[in-house]
Amino acid sequence: MNYFFWLMALIFIFETPPTLIFMIATLSLQDIEFLKARGIDPASLDPYRQALVNGFPFIHLSANCTSGDEIKQFDLAERDSLRKKYKQQTGLKALKFVPASGAASRMFKDLFTFLETGKVTDAVEGFFARLYAYPFYEELEHRWNEMYGKPEEQRQSMVKLLLLSDGMNYGALPKGLIKFHRYPDGHSRTAFEEHFHEAYLCALSGGEAHIHFTVPDNMRVEVEQHLRDLKNCLEVHFGVKFHIETSVQKPSTDTPAIYTSDHSWVRDENGMLLLRPAGHGALLENLNELDADIVFIKNIDNVVPDSQKETTVVNKELLAGVLIEVQQGIFGFLKQLDSGVFDRAACAGFMEKWFSKDIQHLTDTELSVILDRPLRVCGMVKNEGEPGGGPFLVREPDGNLSLQIVERSQVDLSDGTQRDLFESASHFNPVDLVLGMKDCTGRPFNLLNYRNEHTGMVVSKNYYGRDINALELPGLWNGSMHYWNTIFVEVPIETFNPVKTIFDLLRPAHLTS
Repeated sequence: MNYFFWLMALIFIFETPPTLIFMIATLSLQDIEFLKARGIDPASLDPYRQALVNGFPFIHLSANCTSGDEIKQFDLAERDSLRKKYKQQTGLKALKFVPASGAASRMFKDLFTFLETGKVTDAVEGFFARLYAYPFYEELEHRWNEMYGKPEEQRQSMVKLLLLSDGMNYGALPKGLIKFHRYPDGHSRTAFEEHFHEAYLCALSGGEAHIHFTVPDNMRVEVEQHLRDLKNCLEVHFGVKFHIETSVQKPSTDTPAIYTSDHSWVRDENGMLLLRPAGHGALLENLNELDADIVFIKNIDNVVPDSQKETTVVNKELLAGVLIEVQQGIFGFLKQLDSGVFDRAACAGFMEKWFSKDIQHLTDTELSVILDRPLRVCGMVKNEGEPGGGPFLVREPDGNLSLQIVERSQVDLSDGTQRDLFESASHFNPVDLVLGMKDCTGRPFNLLNYRNEHTGMVVSKNYYGRDINALELPGLWNGSMHYWNTIFVEVPIETFNPVKTIFDLLRPAHLTS
């Protein structure tokens, strides 16, 4: 009787839906208050638990996307025409959206191991052999000259100075604050600064450039100060106006974890539910709040010095031109459908050309629903062994085919046919996207309506000595954009120069001379 009383009280006081009845045994009143304070619906924990226990359904690959078919290629005249189409747009608000929340700690994995073990590996030996070539060398040398250490401790002391909080703190900084490139004039640019320069070259309209960075909450003050300094300096240098916005991953997108052994909720040292950031898919909420006509997405670490930027800029303009060309076509056909004077034959050719889609069996209403969606144009690079997802034709549960970027974790690799399809992909995703997020009337789409909530990733972690299952939301360019209209365009490998380890900074693409 008391159990029933408290159950009814819980539902009444907290307006808890009946779907939470089964959770009463595992969630306390304090848990529910804690979740609601973070903007998390307690009812969401049931599907989270199911995903953590059972995983997500695999994506069913139907075929690889191939050059000239699903992956568009253009001759020089077509490329010039499309680039011109973008550059001639007036009154267009372009914005660069740069996920920059991650810490740079993984860049320095070999150096952290060296600190822990003292073992000098070939990688560590190579780091010291070319230490002078790194863009942060002058600052490190200056700080080192102000310190003293025993000769036998010199190498470890120098690495500590570079990585730890009582020195340059590179091991904990976000990647955007790491110095990536040294220029002949002696100035070294951070990854953040290189994105300013890239925005000036390919996302400038009416003398203004807009950039939005997602940043780590615990270092937001330091990052925003650095961005203000860059803005003030570069506005004078270029004679343009930079509009800089930052946001953090929303607490409401954090997800719970369960112990692998008994599937109970993982709790922290204070007995509260352990909630973890849910991967870059959580940034869909941040993206959904942007106001722009065209949005460029690129990772924080995929930037090059000025001497290498031309290829990047040319292909950014190409992707943007494709988006505008296709968007104008879509808007035209939607207006035709509304007016009742619809050229179906022209639309059929358009859909076949750009989306490899046959519309003959669709009614006008069904076609309108398909056309009236967010649009993304995704650069694709020929596969040269780099890790990452690729472009595929996917068989949906309703039997239809769709174009998707698919990660390895989404594929049933125990199925030989699926494994062979995935591993034979000719291209991979370098995270080089241009987005159209407004409809034909200029109203923004609600991007949350176009994600596939049946995708995501369960990752195995260790928490205080116990194995746990943690949850990542649908990836930003995977499940979070599953129901967008998608176009793949081949771009050259030179547009993809990520910095995953400290040693990547010494690749030719990142050297200025």
